[in-house]
Formats: sequence, C-alpha cells, structure tokens
Amino acid sequence: MRKRTIKKQIWINQDEENLLKLKSKKSGLNESEFLRSCIKGYKIKEQPTKEIIEFTRKITGIANNINQIARVVNTVGYIKDEDLNYIKNTMPQFIVDFQKKIYSRGDDFSGSNKN
Repeated sequence: MRKRTIKKQIWINQDEENLLKLKSKKSGLNESEFLRSCIKGYKIKEQPTKEIIEFTRKITGIANNINQIARVVNTVGYIKDEDLNYIKNTMPQFIVDFQKKIYSRGDDFSGSNKN
C-alpha cells in the first residue's frame, strides 16, 4: 500500500520549474523528495563535488597513516625520522592543495548566490 495517499497539484512558472530541477539535481533528490524535504523544514545541501570526495579519501588515508605511526610510537617509545617527516610534510601539502583546488574556483558557498 502507498504511504502517501494525498495528491497535490501545483502551478509554477518556467523560472520556478528550472530552479526546482536545478536544486533537486544538485541535492541528489528527485523533485518530489526535494519538495517534501522543503515542507518538513530540512536544510537541503548540495551533494559533494568529485573534488571534495577525492580530498575526503586523501585525508582519510593520511589520518590512517598517522594513526598507524602513533601506534608504533606508543609501542616502541620513539618515532622514526621518516615517519616524523611524513607527518610534517603531508598535512601542510594537503592543506595547500585543498586551498588551491577548492578556494580558487570562486564558488559562493555562503548561500547568497541566486541558484
């Protein structure tokens, strides 16, 4: 049996249609799910870009490596120079790469853009 038994028909203009299609696509929801989420007052966000997903994978890998180094340090009581250099160099380089790739695009994430 259907969960939703009430059908509503609304009229919108072409600009609203275009906006609904764009926003629902960016959110990863179909138009019905998007509208129901709006009605419920949910804050709907865009799906992460491929770049964000790639950086998330990279930072997860870096965090795992640092965690493995920390386990060894806790066991043996000291850190190898190569492990210390990895920690010193990897995070700052990751941050620089992230800032160049993400912040230099000119995207407006403040929510003030009209899309």
